Amino acid sequence: MSGVNPIDPLRKSCCYGDMDIEYEYSGHCELPLPWNRTLWKIKSDVEKKTGFEYNFVLLNFYESGQAKIGAHKDDKPSLDQPVDIAALSFGACRDMIFSKKGCKSVRQALEAGSLLLMHDQKEWTHAIPPQPYVKEPRISLTFRRVWSSLQQSLDEMERDYSIPLCKRLRRD
Repeated sequence: MSGVNPIDPLRKSCCYGDMDIEYEYSGHCELPLPWNRTLWKIKSDVEKKTGFEYNFVLLNFYESGQAKIGAHKDDKPSLDQPVDIAALSFGACRDMIFSKKGCKSVRQALEAGSLLLMHDQKEWTHAIPPQPYVKEPRISLTFRRVWSSLQQSLDEMERDYSIPLCKRLRRD
């Protein structure tokens, strides 16, 4: 995989998607590789199951149960918030912890072949804590709908200059 997360060298990531988008997270910007046949097929299957259309997938490879990702929200402005993030898991079963202010945390096992839909990303944080007893690797594919650079620029123009845009280009 192309990128290495500097915080956890045991978790590697790369992304695929449409060519007119970029996605910024954890302090760096990801330009996706073009869809390949296998990921395109998986994306189509996920879209049929979820009813959402996706244009970006982040692949995370967790070498073992030592690899982790800290608590975070997927609440970036470039994400189409009404579209649930779909997380498809392969390999070792790992736990994900969901937390929301004022609520009890929830632990969810992410088994091989499971598909998890995450919504309300501005409200909930999620994390995959270390699980040292897990020795096998895990791969997660998280499908997202990301606004294109062009759409983001148009939205900024409309917001900053109160320029009404044609309905066809607007996301609402």
